[in-house]
Amino acid sequence: MSATSNEFFIDQYTSELQKLIREVVNDPSTYLGSEFLPSVASPVLKVRNEVVESTGGVTNDYLPGTSPKFVQSFGSRVQEFSPGYWKEAIHYDETKILFLRELGQKDPSRRGIEQYIDLDIDRLNRRLEAKIELLRWQAILNGGFTWNNLTTAFSIPSFNTATPLAGNWSLDGINANNSATPIQDLRYWLAGGYGPYRKYKVKRIIMNPNTARWFLDNSSVRSYVQNALANPAVAQYGINEVLKFFYPGCPPVVVYDGWFQQEQVGPGNGAVTSINTTPQAQQIVTTNGIYFIPDGAIFFDVTNLPGGDKLGSFVQTVHLASGTPAAPGFGKFLVVEENIAPGTKGGPGNPYIDIFAGVYGGPNLERAFDVLTASVGPTAGGSYTWNGVFP
Repeated sequence: MSATSNEFFIDQYTSELQKLIREVVNDPSTYLGSEFLPSVASPVLKVRNEVVESTGGVTNDYLPGTSPKFVQSFGSRVQEFSPGYWKEAIHYDETKILFLRELGQKDPSRRGIEQYIDLDIDRLNRRLEAKIELLRWQAILNGGFTWNNLTTAFSIPSFNTATPLAGNWSLDGINANNSATPIQDLRYWLAGGYGPYRKYKVKRIIMNPNTARWFLDNSSVRSYVQNALANPAVAQYGINEVLKFFYPGCPPVVVYDGWFQQEQVGPGNGAVTSINTTPQAQQIVTTNGIYFIPDGAIFFDVTNLPGGDKLGSFVQTVHLASGTPAAPGFGKFLVVEENIAPGTKGGPGNPYIDIFAGVYGGPNLERAFDVLTASVGPTAGGSYTWNGVFP
């Protein structure tokens, strides 16, 4: 029997192979996180931000002929954190290199190692891009990130997270809470009602599709729409059309459906997994799609940061997967290392191929004090972790 790598059409006597089927995978080209935390190269072990604190107050009264009152000079502080390290690999031993069959072909003489490497490069790249996007949104929505059980917290002020006036938009994560008032909430937060937001200009409101669904399924919203349907200005029942009519000047809503999924590898012992499948040994089992912006979390994209500044960056520090010790590489890396020829680590005696992918760095939420969000559901800002485990 030929060796396989997460591939289960292995019967060399099968009479007919109909076609090669690919499952749905995440698409990094759709990710939004880099708009707010763009990648920057930084050859440092620790990242340090120096913050000039906000200036407030108004000028004091002055009586001619007396000394003016002195006020304190501006304040500053330093934020410092250490980036994390993320790296993983896929291994091909001699048997796989020699005998993997090309997928989609029933001819066992068609060697498949190049196709497998191409597919695994794509797999590792998608996992890495999803990790970077996840880290960005964890920093923005949760105020930090965790690497190797060490948590970096950027201290977003608690009052920067707005809450609904009349209750969460959903109480169970599925059904809309008809006691909630989503339109009034947005007007209150963004039209001068909520004090902490008054100094900001919000360009976009960003949420996931499930949160947007709670808005549209809310009975008060539907009642507003039904009463206004006779007006030709409400020609389409969409979240932006509703808000334009009932909240003139409301920033547009971006429904961001970027997602990833967790996976587990089957133990091959017949155990039923938490998602009700019985995987074969080495079979990859995936969860449902998980939105990068959790249900109930809303992010407000602010436009009036000083100098057109961003909220921060995704720092990508140095690595040795490319370059030299004197001039190391930057950014994410993806390397195919062949150890087949004489003189390599494997050589003819134990040939193998490894694919490495990773990034050293992490999100740097430089302007944590300017991150504006809302929590309108039971899982807003909650865990991204899949709790399913094999028995």
